Order: sequence, then structure tokens, then C-alpha cells
Amino acid sequence: MKKIIALVSISVIIASCGSHSDMNVDVMNLQQKKDSLKSVYNDIANQIAQIDEQLKAMDTTIQLPLVTTQMVSIKPFSHFVEVQGNVETGGNALVYPEANGTITQIATREGNKVTKGDVILRIDAGMLQSTLKEVETQSDLANQIFEKQERLWKDKIGSEIDYLQAKTNKEALDQKLKTLREQIDMYTVKAPFTGVIDEIIPKIGEAANPMMPVARIINYDDKYIKADISEDYVTNISEGSLAKVFFSSLNKEYEAKVDRTGDYINPNNRTFKIHISLNDIDAPLKPNLLADVRVQDFKNDSAVVIPSSIIQQDRTGNDYIYLLEDNNG
Repeated sequence: MKKIIALVSISVIIASCGSHSDMNVDVMNLQQKKDSLKSVYNDIANQIAQIDEQLKAMDTTIQLPLVTTQMVSIKPFSHFVEVQGNVETGGNALVYPEANGTITQIATREGNKVTKGDVILRIDAGMLQSTLKEVETQSDLANQIFEKQERLWKDKIGSEIDYLQAKTNKEALDQKLKTLREQIDMYTVKAPFTGVIDEIIPKIGEAANPMMPVARIINYDDKYIKADISEDYVTNISEGSLAKVFFSSLNKEYEAKVDRTGDYINPNNRTFKIHISLNDIDAPLKPNLLADVRVQDFKNDSAVVIPSSIIQQDRTGNDYIYLLEDNNG
């Protein structure tokens, strides 16, 4: 029995070794075939590359890039920072009434020039006017009584109490008249400053109240632009810096000067304000007109100037240019 088991084991081992030997032979054959194909592939690739080079040499349509040169010279150079701004004026305000009531009169028209204190419109103050007349009558009587008591008191006639009562009554009515006239004056809407009536909002008969504007007035005497500049230029831009202002709606550019720079850096966008006066510009400028502003932040009267288009940049971000040397001396 033991001899039979031993013979079986030996047979299994021999069969296993035979199978492994056959597998190695297959792998070697496949590897040799792969190497042979790779060699053929490389030969074909080299042949294709050679043919491409020959075709390129024979192609007459290829345009090689032209190399041009430019002489550099010393001349003035300026750099400008570009921002956007809006036209503003010294006066651009909505006018609000100080009292409630019905509008009874509009005393001016849109487009009219007005001076400070001119009447724009009036609101019905009928009840106060009636009260004023009553108080004026009472005041006239009180003044007559006081004048009579004052003469008597100077002549040592009558009592001091009568004189003081007449004086107190007169002064109280005088103060009441003053208060009533001030209240009635609140029913007249006047121009807060000199300018042009740009818009009258309500119509006669409509209600007015202190929460709703009744007119817009604009003063064109002081025109300027305000713009935000990055804090990076806080040392480069100052009062007197040149500014070029372009209005796309007018298709015109004007030169101006920065006449004031802000002292405050806005923490939200890290900018400061600049103020550019437009009073010397003869143009139909209107409030909130959009402008493209270029402010000079650098100037060199003797600089080597080259076009930015010829400046190259390497992979690390460094700028460079090519210099043509004269080998002929």
C-alpha cells in the first residue's frame, strides 16, 4: 500500500514540473515576438520622421516668422492708473416740504434758474392764516392798551400791576405772532441754494408732506469727479497729478488735475478718494455722468522706451527682451 502512494506522489510532481516548463516556453516566445514587433515599430517611426523632414524641406508654403529690429531712444515716459468715476456737482439735492397740506401754487418751472430763497411752490396754510389774523387783531389791541398804561405809569397814574399785565399780554401776543409767521413760512417751499430746477415732482392740488420730495435742484457752478484709487498708489498720486478724463457718451477726452486726495483708506476695498475739478472744462456735463479716468502715477522725462509687445516672459514669470549686437563695431 505504501509503495502505491509513493508512486502516485512522484507522478504528480513530474506532471507539475512538466506543466511549469511548458508555461515558461510560452512566455519566452511571446516576449521574443513583442521585442521583434517593437523593433519593427521603431524602424517605421524613424522612417515616418525622416519623410516628414523631407516633406517640410520641400514645402514652399511655410512662412517663417520675420524678425524685425527697433531702435530705442531716450524720451519722456508716463504711466497712468485707470479707474472709473462719476460727475458730481456742488449742489444736487431733492427739496422736501416742512409741512403737510395741499399744493396751491407752483411758482417756477423745470429748467428755470433760481437763487437761494426763491419760492418753488406753496402749500395751503388757510387755517394758520385765519389764526394769524385773529392774533394780529388781539396784538393791535394789546399794543394800544400797553402804550396807554405806559403813559399813565410814567405820569404816576394807575397801578404798577395794570402796567405789568398790559406789558406781559403785549409780549405774549408778539411772540405768538412770531411763531405763527414762522409756521406759515414753512408752507412755502424755497430753493435751498442757487441752481437750476431740474424736476418738479407734484402737481397743483396734490398733497405734500415732509416725507416726499417736491423738486430737485442742481448747482452746476462746481463740477467735479470723485473716484476710488487703490492704496498701492497712495505715495504716487497727490494734489496736482495729471488726470485724463474720457466721457464715452460724449466721445471726448479732457485733461484735468487732481485737486484733492482723501486722507481715509476704506477698509472694505482698500481705496482712497480723489477729487478732480471739472470747472475749467467746457462740456455739457451732468450729475452721475460716467467717466473713464486715467491718473498719472509715474513720469520720467528721460526714459528708454520700448513697446510692451516685444517684452517676452519665461516660465518663471521673468520679463526679458532680445538685444541685437552690432558685430561690425
